[in-house]
Amino acid sequence: MKSVLHLKEEVGNKDRKFGSLLSYYPVMIQNQEGHETPALFTQAQIEEAQERAARNPEDIPEESFWGSIFG
Repeated sequence: MKSVLHLKEEVGNKDRKFGSLLSYYPVMIQNQEGHETPALFTQAQIEEAQERAARNPEDIPEESFWGSIFG
């Protein structure tokens, strides 16, 4: 698995509306054709995903031997 979400890259909500959060965590999502789309995750969404991963460790891809060597 090569996906990484850097929590140090928190961005402020520049045009904040009433009730919206102060900040988000930006990512680029790349589809099978290589097209990229930006996305913004909240801290709560990240925590929910971490909890889901903890409940379902069997669904987390394991890095292959060769992948660990050659990345």
